[in-house]
Amino acid sequence: MAGFDLDVLHAQLEQWAAVHYHEGVSVPRPEVMPGHAGLSFGFRVEHHGTLVDELVVRLPPKGVRRSGNTDVLRQVPLLRSLGAAGVPVPPVPWWDADERWFGVPYVMTTRLPGSTYAMRDPDPTVADIAPGEALGMALEALAQVHTFDWRTHLADWEAPKDLHDEIRFWDPILAKSAEPSWIGLGERIRDRLLDTAPDRGDVGVFHGDFQTNNVLFHDGRLVALLDWEISGIGRQLLDVGWLLMMNDAESWADGHELPELPPFASLVDRYSLATGRPVTLDDVAWYRALAGYRFGVISCFNVMLHRTGKRPDPEWDRIAPSVEYLFGRAEALLDAES
Repeated sequence: MAGFDLDVLHAQLEQWAAVHYHEGVSVPRPEVMPGHAGLSFGFRVEHHGTLVDELVVRLPPKGVRRSGNTDVLRQVPLLRSLGAAGVPVPPVPWWDADERWFGVPYVMTTRLPGSTYAMRDPDPTVADIAPGEALGMALEALAQVHTFDWRTHLADWEAPKDLHDEIRFWDPILAKSAEPSWIGLGERIRDRLLDTAPDRGDVGVFHGDFQTNNVLFHDGRLVALLDWEISGIGRQLLDVGWLLMMNDAESWADGHELPELPPFASLVDRYSLATGRPVTLDDVAWYRALAGYRFGVISCFNVMLHRTGKRPDPEWDRIAPSVEYLFGRAEALLDAES
């Protein structure tokens, strides 16, 4: 939330709402949205106590170059195109590059009912959904993303990402690891990933952080896929590998806290059936290893930020013991591949 004062933002939202809706509307104090996806605030627009609209505003950090996950406007054509195609994503009624409202560009999505699904401790409102079914529904929605005709609707959105570039992207981040020993572990996995990268695979829209913490459920059904900040065009099995990594007990020091899940092969079969593409668990193994490497590096960096006080977040104390598990599991998957 660096650079954003909630009192100032509250006043800005009231000014914005008066212009974009009508005079006489009010905005109660906004709330910080959960998660690590960026600067997101939920708020209501009311008229004499009656709800007019409920939105989530996403803002980039102030003073930061607008690219990648800090370029909030890049999500607009993606989400609007996916939504028009029937993919479950939040509607995007408002966005603007004009910085007069908040000092930065902004995107506003409709705030939908429901809760995301935390595998280790699901919210009571979604506890009636079995963990395996939550994963299955998520994979079926992911299949809608992966079969979306991006060449027709997003041809000029961005160029497809090369797998080797994706792996090398993490080099400078790994170098800032909290523990020097983690750097050597990560470099070993990186080199093996580079040597064994598959030369074929379906290319299209990928989410980039596909896990049930970014999937909204309500009344027993999937409502929307959230948090598209690191989406792109590239190898789509990245998403399947990421989802399996997040729910693989062997990838985590606290993996015993994960619920009992269906065999991963059956989940991949469900994805394969939904996409109409022949995909097996063996096809996903390399992408599971890449996912473990990526999140291992992300953890190395964020543990450093937390421990040095640059970006305190106690959650990284919980995750830190899993770094060696993530790298170790990635290596085991690559060993099984060779």
